[in-house]
Amino acid sequence: MINKVQDNHDRAIRSEVRNTASDSASIAFKPPKAQLEYHFKLRDFSASGLGFLVKKDSDLLKFISTGDVLFIKYYKENVSAEPLHLKVQIQHISAPFSGKPENHLIAGLYFLEKIEN
Repeated sequence: MINKVQDNHDRAIRSEVRNTASDSASIAFKPPKAQLEYHFKLRDFSASGLGFLVKKDSDLLKFISTGDVLFIKYYKENVSAEPLHLKVQIQHISAPFSGKPENHLIAGLYFLEKIEN
């Protein structure tokens, strides 16, 4: 009985609607002070939410950190489609729970708002 009550309570606390990424969804962004635009496949890390994988030795990690707000281009299906322009916040940069893929970190994203062109 206690587990059922706790489960209902946990579901009630989660107020935001959780979106998932299609298999071909991706994001592109140019961090402040970076010279290059970076492009990543958007992944659904289930309990951790949406984010992208970045190699531990990537120069990108010199330009981003937890709490940063970025303006990204979000491609729902493929890069040839017109992207949505969104404002996101980096929620965390952490090792994958399973430890795989090796030598990678997960950059978890929180989607703040759509930016009108």
